[in-house]
Amino acid sequence: MLDSAPGVVRALLTYTDWWQPTTASILKAGTSRRTNEHRDGLREGLLDTIDERTELCRRMSFLNDRDRAVLFLWYVRQSSVAEIASQAGISRRQCFRVRSRAVQTLVKLGEPEEAA
Repeated sequence: MLDSAPGVVRALLTYTDWWQPTTASILKAGTSRRTNEHRDGLREGLLDTIDERTELCRRMSFLNDRDRAVLFLWYVRQSSVAEIASQAGISRRQCFRVRSRAVQTLVKLGEPEEAA
């Protein structure tokens, strides 16, 4: 599931069309996605991944605003590194560090607490 960096990246890339950055929700509500094919507004397979989507949303809420923004711009909007750096107010080199650290944080948030 979300137990590795590649798993987190896959989830971020897979759920781009359903994540709402203004609400941090990963479920699209409303009629904008409704078509003859999807009368209820939910695409096929959405409910099969609801647990993973919910967990990704929970973990994203622990990131600071800058880290969330970098991940959003990188994976959801697929902006260039120069655009991300400009919008986040950091260097291009730092974009890579922030992205890597944020993904690792998302992975670690799913690990069980070690006994003291």
